[in-house]
Amino acid sequence: MINMKRFTAFLLLPAGIVFLFSSCFLFRKAQTPPPVAQAAPPPPPLKKETLPPKKEAVIVPYNVPAFAKKIFKPVYEVALFTPLNIDQVVSDTGFSVSNRTPLPSATLSGLEFYEGALLALDSLQQDGIAVKLTVYDTKSTSKPLSGILSGSQLDSANLIIGDVNGQELKEIGHFAKEKRINFVSAIYPNDAGISDNPFLTILNSTLAIHCSAIQDFAQQKFGNKNILVVYQDNAQEKQNLEYMQQAYREMNYQFKSPLQSFEWGNNTTVNNLLPYLKKDKNNVIVITALYPQVALSIIGQLIPLTKTYTINIIGMPTLDGDQDLKKNEYYGINVYYSTPYPYYNASENDAIRSMMWQFFGKYRSRPSDMALKGYETLFYFGHLLHKEGAYFNANMNDPQGRIYTQFNIQPVYKNDTAGEAPAYFENMHLYFILVRDGKSFPGN
Repeated sequence: MINMKRFTAFLLLPAGIVFLFSSCFLFRKAQTPPPVAQAAPPPPPLKKETLPPKKEAVIVPYNVPAFAKKIFKPVYEVALFTPLNIDQVVSDTGFSVSNRTPLPSATLSGLEFYEGALLALDSLQQDGIAVKLTVYDTKSTSKPLSGILSGSQLDSANLIIGDVNGQELKEIGHFAKEKRINFVSAIYPNDAGISDNPFLTILNSTLAIHCSAIQDFAQQKFGNKNILVVYQDNAQEKQNLEYMQQAYREMNYQFKSPLQSFEWGNNTTVNNLLPYLKKDKNNVIVITALYPQVALSIIGQLIPLTKTYTINIIGMPTLDGDQDLKKNEYYGINVYYSTPYPYYNASENDAIRSMMWQFFGKYRSRPSDMALKGYETLFYFGHLLHKEGAYFNANMNDPQGRIYTQFNIQPVYKNDTAGEAPAYFENMHLYFILVRDGKSFPGN
């Protein structure tokens, strides 16, 4: 377009000029137009990659990988260990269920625990929960515990329940940890030195838990109080005192009173105790003795002082079920004790009363506390198996299987380190019972 405009202008000039300019124009090199920048071709479309679905983070309860597994079974296999002495009893006495007279006390206790569990088996079946229960005699000579644990008969067990002593607790606990099977120790109130077994659950609370609860109870139950801890010069009672002192140091309570301690020796009388008592306060005397007769001896000497002083006694859990405490000679003073199993008035509970009638119909006798413990333990954990599977540890306080006793099962840690697994689990819920003038009442 530019060259054409110029050509028109040339026509208006004189011919010579036109010729000259035309000659110049004809021999002039044509201008090269500037390069036109071209847009770069679009990049090829990215291929859509199919990403794998995001995996949900797996929560590992209590830093124990097995507890994250959900293992459900149509029928749960439960192994129950209890002392029956079957070999000796059958060979020596010709024992039968209808004739229990010759049974030693340990065997009778173990048998009642087993009978309570059998009754729970019937109740679970009525609830639609299938459990296969296998009992093992911890005192058997023909089939010793070591042989059972080294064999394969427990490989399919989903739960172990034990009425065991300290050594048996260690052996079964080691096996349960190795096989990753939950093991519930229902009766023995001790950890047997175990400090690294998250598969162990202790239902009958240890003395450390009792002493801590007793200290807290003494501080919160009584107003205007003067607390005195009476102990004897032996390792266990000194340890009980230390448990209480530690609980006192850790207690965050505005109105807590100091713990005074008093050593009761062989020649001690209540006169030695008088400087520690106060007439204008509620004297709360904690007796750390585990032997009931020792505790009762001290209580008997304190009763005359109630004419001058307000006195309340708190004893150890070994007072539970001691009938001597209800004799006339101990009237006139309040005696409290701690227990995980509040069976003193269990017959007032509808569910327990129904169980008692079932027990009587089956065995023609009234169920003992051991039978109630066997019944409640299997029923409670049978429901946990049904609802949560073999690894129910993340939800052990589900109340669905509760009949009468309330449990508060919590992890116990021996060290304060990140990622630490529990040393074991333990029931922290305790009841306090008041005995006065031969009768028992709720103490809490």
